[in-house]
Amino acid sequence: MYIGTGTQHDSGEVEGWLSIKTMLAGSAVWKTPERQFTVDESSFLILNDRHRYTLQFDSTTPVTTFVLFFERGLVEDALRCRTTSSTKLLDEPARGAPPAEFVERLETPASPVFALLARFRRRLSAGMAAGECEEWFLRLAAQMVREERSAARKMEQLPAVRAATREELYRRVLRGRDYLLSQAAGRVTLAESARAACLSRFHFHRVFSQAFGMTPHQMLTRHRLERAAALLATGLPVTEVCLAAGFESLGSFSSLFRRHYGVSPRGYRGTRGQKSE
Repeated sequence: MYIGTGTQHDSGEVEGWLSIKTMLAGSAVWKTPERQFTVDESSFLILNDRHRYTLQFDSTTPVTTFVLFFERGLVEDALRCRTTSSTKLLDEPARGAPPAEFVERLETPASPVFALLARFRRRLSAGMAAGECEEWFLRLAAQMVREERSAARKMEQLPAVRAATREELYRRVLRGRDYLLSQAAGRVTLAESARAACLSRFHFHRVFSQAFGMTPHQMLTRHRLERAAALLATGLPVTEVCLAAGFESLGSFSSLFRRHYGVSPRGYRGTRGQKSE
């Protein structure tokens, strides 16, 4: 587990363990040989064991990263327990499992892992014993395995006859989704996201909607609102939050926020004990 704060950082290329990358403040870019991911307070990233990457950020305000590194074999054991019969687990309790391989992608507060991470951070802040910390890693490992299996089921529902084609479609649409979420703070178009996925606009839009149950625009709007909620909780002025989350109009932002959360941006911040402007 690592928590670090700074305004500038460039790790150079490193080889990591299976890990969850999250942010407590600001945003940072993780780059792998295949692509890059922008992670902020309303997203997280899972990177596989022994995958090489760089971490970079350059900000005028402090940036805080919160990274969980999983002991080798822990998530593999969770996966084995999820997919192996009780009889075999009893007969071969010490048998090792093959390396856990996750589809590397950005995830949002819609993921149950996100809520679990938030609870873990709150417990850490309150203070916890070493044994309790280990239990949280076990819970996270189990939830990661459940979500990966859920993603596999979504992939099976994509419109393609061959399994290899469905897998490639899913990986491509995930690349487009990662691009969409990474660019959420600025201007991003359907054409750009489709290009990142190496799909036509119509094909990307159709497969995206089938895979995630919402259109790219709907997901982008939801992610921006989730980002805004996270920023409001820090006490930033509403106008700054509006722009930082990628909205161009304060009026449309306030309207969308109220529709999504049932309260105005100022009211939402007030319910979290922040001072009014």
